[in-house]
Amino acid sequence: MKRFSEYTIPFSSYSNGLHEFEFELVDAFFDHFPESEIHQADVLVNVEMIKHERQLEFNFLLDGYVTLPCDRCLEEYEQPVSGEFNLYGKFGHGNNEDEFDVVWLPQDAYQIDLSQYLYEYVVLSLPLRKVHPDSDEGKPGCDPEMLGLLRNLSVK
Repeated sequence: MKRFSEYTIPFSSYSNGLHEFEFELVDAFFDHFPESEIHQADVLVNVEMIKHERQLEFNFLLDGYVTLPCDRCLEEYEQPVSGEFNLYGKFGHGNNEDEFDVVWLPQDAYQIDLSQYLYEYVVLSLPLRKVHPDSDEGKPGCDPEMLGLLRNLSVK
């Protein structure tokens, strides 16, 4: 995958301590991930990087919406997303399989590309079952014609 320079943090140029970044993930960002079912989005991500002598600590706070196909009627709808995630950057040679929130960086690393993590955190914020929310009256938000077809085709 092509690297995103706008989502790369050159941490070596920062002093130890807290540094804040803000990223806006829109349609073009998700177009770089061919497996993504997200085609429209507006997600704001605040990232706090705490740089220590031998470790980096990232705190991600995301909030916004994405447009997804409904699992029930296949019509697209807006799904709110929000979440808080942590990622730790450690220097050396470790095993990434055991620690899903740790990324091992080579000793001579001077920057980190956060694009893959940003994408994964948005996907992790999605519900397992993606369906239109119900209306204020409690009726399904799905296409009524499609719901009728599904009712007619269901096994009784």
